[in-house]
Amino acid sequence: MSYLDSIATMVSGLDPARPLVAEYGSRLFRLGREDAYVVQVVHTNAGFLGESGLIGHADFCVNGGRLQPGCKGHLMRVARCSHFMSACYFSASVSKRLRIVGVPCDSSCPKQDRWGIRPGGRPLKLGDDVPDTARGMYCVSLDHQQNCPFD
Repeated sequence: MSYLDSIATMVSGLDPARPLVAEYGSRLFRLGREDAYVVQVVHTNAGFLGESGLIGHADFCVNGGRLQPGCKGHLMRVARCSHFMSACYFSASVSKRLRIVGVPCDSSCPKQDRWGIRPGGRPLKLGDDVPDTARGMYCVSLDHQQNCPFD
């Protein structure tokens, strides 16, 4: 069996952790494109509790990638809630309760004022059927006000 035969077909990174991995872990502990044929990443608290920028083959920067609607309280509570919303969004997409679609945008995440939407690019649906050919950052805009609204 070759190395390529032993790697997973698809891996999904749900706001991959940043602080402890950045401080104590080597590059071997970080999620990357070499971990599967298709690596999709959902960024919901990028640059604080989650990794920033393009990590996988198809990265989804949700609501600018930093703070999620419905998360309230002091800064750490909002950050933690935003970080965990990646699991809620992915679950809702896989269970088909919500169709989450991203449009191609520039490779930064979190986004500041402008998302850098790339006109003419094909939208991509988040979930368990991301095509092998998917590449780049996809910006997603979701509007909700409750924590994990897709239970």
